[in-house]
Amino acid sequence: MFNTFIQSTRNTVRLFSTTSVSKNTITTFGDAAKNPSKLNKTSKSASSVKKIKDIQTIKNVLHCNFKKNNTFLTLTKVQMDKNHSINNPQLSFNEKVLYYLTLPQKITISQSTGYLGFRKAQRGEYEASFQLSSNIFKSINEKRLLQDSGKLEIIVRGFGKGRKAFFDALKGKEGNGIREYISRLSDLTPIAFGGNRGPARRRI
Repeated sequence: MFNTFIQSTRNTVRLFSTTSVSKNTITTFGDAAKNPSKLNKTSKSASSVKKIKDIQTIKNVLHCNFKKNNTFLTLTKVQMDKNHSINNPQLSFNEKVLYYLTLPQKITISQSTGYLGFRKAQRGEYEASFQLSSNIFKSINEKRLLQDSGKLEIIVRGFGKGRKAFFDALKGKEGNGIREYISRLSDLTPIAFGGNRGPARRRI
């Protein structure tokens, strides 16, 4: 038993004698023990760099959703940080390109016909959507929300009754101060094609 203990002790001594530790490693750990801030010097220097953002509004987008029972209008502004690539040098080329392709949008105004006091079946009628469109256009003109970018893109979805009311308000005197900023008009209404057979229409 005693001989086994002596043999294991000799093996341990041989192991420590064969392993070599460089002086640089010892001094590095010694300095870190005395001054721990030196160990994280590189990480702190990288995090101490201030990120200066230069936000610019590229365009404003008016999302119009005309449903069967309601109308939803949402105005957003697309913003871009000019210093995004400088503030994020760790990003790859593809990630930087993806940022400019999918710029963030900030909601400015979001209203529906219920905001004006319409209830139940009245929300899906022509008059409710017309008043909502007029109210949105009035708010945009009073707050001058299109002055920063000078561009307005309109995205339309759905075939509700409010669709015609919105365009009538846009073409009338309610749309003064809005029409000259329109740069693009697109219809992104999802149309069913193929798939399962739809339900039969109700007949009265």
